[in-house]
Amino acid sequence: MEIRKAIPGDEKGIAFVQVDSWRTTYKGIVNDEYLEQMKAEDRQDLWMGIIQKPLEKSFLYVVSINQEIIGFCSGGPNRSGRFPYESELYAIYLLQEYQRRTIGSSLIRHFAQKQYDSGYRTLLVWVLKDNPCKAAYEKLGGIKLGEEIIQIGEQQLTEEAFGFDLVKLLQL
Repeated sequence: MEIRKAIPGDEKGIAFVQVDSWRTTYKGIVNDEYLEQMKAEDRQDLWMGIIQKPLEKSFLYVVSINQEIIGFCSGGPNRSGRFPYESELYAIYLLQEYQRRTIGSSLIRHFAQKQYDSGYRTLLVWVLKDNPCKAAYEKLGGIKLGEEIIQIGEQQLTEEAFGFDLVKLLQL
């Protein structure tokens, strides 16, 4: 397993992981019609833009096995400011067959270390309330901060915010 910064050429693998993991992880949570209309090809340009022109103090990492991208995470400064946390994990996705194997925790710790090295001391993550992988954030010491309603397609869903002290997270 290798965790590294995303580079040009990774956008196709990142987009595939994003769409595939949404379809498997959010099945029964997000409307089937919404999940079915998602296409990796539609997301490649977005990820290429993020790779080529990252925002200041923002990071995009991929995790691969035998040079095949099986997951990724991205994040940077807290976007909402709703909670007093300096940085935010914007997205983390793994192909279903690699979930619940500590790969996600390794990816989060790698990201947390880079955030810490950039001067951040706290981390915020938003996760769908019914996401079956949410327990990983609690196991890593995340503290539930609150909830908000978001719109995905025609559906309103609840997201929960979890906060982390990066020093504590990195000591696990």
